[in-house]
Amino acid sequence: MKLIESGGQDSSAPHASRLRRAVSVGPLSRDSSRRGFGGKGFNVALRSLLLRTAMRFKELTIEALRSARARFLELRGTEEAHRELGTGAGGDVMRVIDLEVEKAIAESLAKSLKDFVLVSEESGLKTYGGGGRVVVVDPLDGSTNVLRGYPACSSAVAIAEGMTLRDVVAAGVVNLVTGDLYYAEMGLGAYLNDKRMRPRNTKRVEEAFIAFELNVRGQIGGYVSRIAELIERARHVRLIGSDALEICFVASGTSDAFVDLRGFLRAPDFAASAFILKEAGGIITDADGRELNCKLEPKARSAMVATCTPELHEDIMKRLKRAQ
Repeated sequence: MKLIESGGQDSSAPHASRLRRAVSVGPLSRDSSRRGFGGKGFNVALRSLLLRTAMRFKELTIEALRSARARFLELRGTEEAHRELGTGAGGDVMRVIDLEVEKAIAESLAKSLKDFVLVSEESGLKTYGGGGRVVVVDPLDGSTNVLRGYPACSSAVAIAEGMTLRDVVAAGVVNLVTGDLYYAEMGLGAYLNDKRMRPRNTKRVEEAFIAFELNVRGQIGGYVSRIAELIERARHVRLIGSDALEICFVASGTSDAFVDLRGFLRAPDFAASAFILKEAGGIITDADGRELNCKLEPKARSAMVATCTPELHEDIMKRLKRAQ
């Protein structure tokens, strides 16, 4: 994890990989010095440094998401909110509300980070200050829901050390309707409204509450047949139209799995929520069961299977392969 000072460059870049390992291994054991952590005194200082950095990331991420929600609530239901502005960097129609919520997030982040590269579905890549740290933003996930008045939408922010999904070190998602805040920091777990959250222990499809993405617009022939067994066998099935929320619901134990095999989702759609799920202890892969990783670019896409347990993931993958 890189450490930053407002308005300046990263002061500990040479130690970034070591800090990443320290966060990932959890509690530091007595033989830490043999792993290169420099002994007990260094461990104490390292923990203190990591916690201060974590608080900084948490504060700026949550403040940005609160700014997003405030702007969303101001615009929701107005004619101006839905005025089309053209096509965003991700390829979808961009409306006033999309751009205004993105602006609220970027302005909030710029007060603290100073130097970063914004990656967004709306504006694409935009450099603030001297660039450096990468911040991936989905201003409004569930735009059609907002347009129609369907109460399910979110905003998401992910902070990364590089330009791939595995470089994310902190992330947050806000439910724009309820105000619920999901947040995670590398190695420090995942939280819903400041309470630690963990996925459920469901292991079989027949016991599972599974959400699906079915919006194919006639572009994928036979799509539903691939997931028919899952739909028919699952204990409960849902679809809300905000993929970031669907993944966070798996992380929080609200649901047990989310399946989207379309390959339509872009990196900004899932960068934050995928990280939150992993930090909560859940599983998320691509449609072939491989690690979910892609470039943090507005047009980078992936299919995905997100589950609460490895056993449920294995059960789902087995049934998907059978349907091929």
